[in-house]
Amino acid sequence: MSNLLCFDCIGGKGKITGQLAVAWEQLEDKPVTIWQGADHCASQMGSKISKQGSLRVANATLQSSTHDSLISYLTTSNILRNLVSKHRRRMLIAGYDLDMSYITDRVLAMSFPAERMRAMYRNPLWQVKSVLDMRHGGHYKVYNLCIEQSYDPSHFHSRVETFPIDDNHVPALPMIKLFCENVDSWLSQDPKNLAVIHCMAGKGRTGLMVCVYLVYCGMTAEDALQLYASKRTTNNQGVSIPSQRRYVQYWASALTFPRGINNGPPDVNLPPPCSRELRRIRLYDIVNTDSVFFVVSELQEIPGQLYRPSVEVAKGSCRQVRQGYHRTYSPRYYISFVEDDEDGKTSDSDHQEPHVVVQMDTESSIIYQKTCLDHYFEKPVELSGDVRIIFYEKMIGGRLFYVCFNTSFIKNSLLQFTPGDLDKLGKRGRSMCGPSFCLELTFGPANSKCSELPFVSNVDFSDGLEEM
Repeated sequence: MSNLLCFDCIGGKGKITGQLAVAWEQLEDKPVTIWQGADHCASQMGSKISKQGSLRVANATLQSSTHDSLISYLTTSNILRNLVSKHRRRMLIAGYDLDMSYITDRVLAMSFPAERMRAMYRNPLWQVKSVLDMRHGGHYKVYNLCIEQSYDPSHFHSRVETFPIDDNHVPALPMIKLFCENVDSWLSQDPKNLAVIHCMAGKGRTGLMVCVYLVYCGMTAEDALQLYASKRTTNNQGVSIPSQRRYVQYWASALTFPRGINNGPPDVNLPPPCSRELRRIRLYDIVNTDSVFFVVSELQEIPGQLYRPSVEVAKGSCRQVRQGYHRTYSPRYYISFVEDDEDGKTSDSDHQEPHVVVQMDTESSIIYQKTCLDHYFEKPVELSGDVRIIFYEKMIGGRLFYVCFNTSFIKNSLLQFTPGDLDKLGKRGRSMCGPSFCLELTFGPANSKCSELPFVSNVDFSDGLEEM
């Protein structure tokens, strides 16, 4: 019992959930010396131990006999698992207390089925296998969404599919299509079949993929997200990362049901790849800082691989324009060379000439009543497909927040994100957001080529406009 008390003192009640998970992962395959903080723990409990004697004895004891008994106790108890699972619903089945939930009678969401040290705070794999075999026999298939961890598929009779997604991020849209088709094919083979879906914690990535499949079955994006939240969590906070919710909406907009719901799978009309030129990044109404570093990356397709790694395409800093260097308030005109029309469709003519688009970036003086941090790209950055932009306090500082989006779903030429649209916006990031904070991304027209002349400023077109 003293071992657990000391461990609790080290982490503290408020920090134990996150720190224990990290600590136990680091301890795997290493000698356990968690008694290094024994003096502090003893003083907290009103006891005294000798620095020179007891600490050595405690370490030696823990590394031998106590090591095995401690692991055995923590593995079979639910203390750590209940702390780590937080607000996720748990199920008591056949004497096992597991972090899993039936979203529907044919879709089950759960956390990672773990072995060895991870089993102390995740679902023990052998318990998950026992429950699934007992309740569903040969009628279940497991879907692993983790890129960071795997297991031998033979544990689940080789009925395991892997769709790797980065933690706290989104998959490429083609992967979503393959996932939904795979799940639907499995469930269609037998009315008893069950899809078991998990990531590491069994909430974000799991929720995203559960919801896109529910949408594939005919639910609206809002209804799918709400059903998952109520079935998976006790606080109604299911898919909480804005970009993951955004991709559920993307997926819903790509589906049509010409035969009606429940009459076969829908038609999937993923938009064709659309290149967009990123020309400016602006942080509007930002406080307590004069610069923010950013990295722009794309999910890059690798032939023969399902997983698409994030590849950096640009980076820089958004900075406040110095006094005396503010741009004038006259319109700014971007010149773009466009091969197709705005809808991405070419004319029936075989000899249609490419054309030039003039895009006006109008700004009012009221914008500069708030602090703006801007970055204008000397040459526009061409982006296509799934994009991720991460913002940092400094070049080597901590992450502030990030956003994920797909260029095919950009309407007009401006993307705006309020604080509620930003992923993993923590305490430091929130302290920089003023009341009217907004992240703005300005793009050129669809399918335009990068122009050597990204903009022409201070041009007066007033006479020409009056004549028109």
